[in-house]
Amino acid sequence: MKRCVLLAALVALLAPAAARANGDPASDVLLTDKVFLPYEAPISKSAAQELQATVAEANRKGFKIRVAVIAFTGDLGTAVPLWRHPQSYSKFLWSEVAFVYSNRLLVAMPSGFGFWNGKKPIGRELRVLEGVKPGTTPTALAESTTAAVRALAEANGVALPKVSSGGSSTNRDRYVLGVAVLVFLLVLFVPTRLIRRRGRGGGQSPSAEPR
Repeated sequence: MKRCVLLAALVALLAPAAARANGDPASDVLLTDKVFLPYEAPISKSAAQELQATVAEANRKGFKIRVAVIAFTGDLGTAVPLWRHPQSYSKFLWSEVAFVYSNRLLVAMPSGFGFWNGKKPIGRELRVLEGVKPGTTPTALAESTTAAVRALAEANGVALPKVSSGGSSTNRDRYVLGVAVLVFLLVLFVPTRLIRRRGRGGGQSPSAEPR
């Protein structure tokens, strides 16, 4: 009897893990996080932060949404056959996380956007997404996904303020680079000029003349 109880408890513990061991990384990440970003895709830090901040603000304002950015086939794991089929993958992904999260789900691929929300109608959302052009490179895809989230929220009467991260980061990097170049030039040329001046001054110094 005790063995049966222990076996039943073990099965109960392993069941959720087995349900999550489905092969596509986004289905694991979106159980707890609101945004899935590719692990190895070269997405700029500013674009990633802007997307995450926009999604967080949307959820804070009551517009519940989770997002998966799929830049390459490797981001799909064993769901590779759904590559270039964002709408089909959004439905598939939603069904995998529905036991934890069952609200709006946006999928972004270079080929387009997908949207699913269980049994609720999604025609309006799909029409909104048709007006957003997906980026074809990882960073551009993340940026267009931010635009898609904003458009979907706006269509539902939720205004999201723009997050200023990309421009300020770029400007800061340029400023740092400019300062570094200036310091390098000062180190390279100023000592040389000082040595030359000292040399000329030493030749003209009265103490250097014979008495």
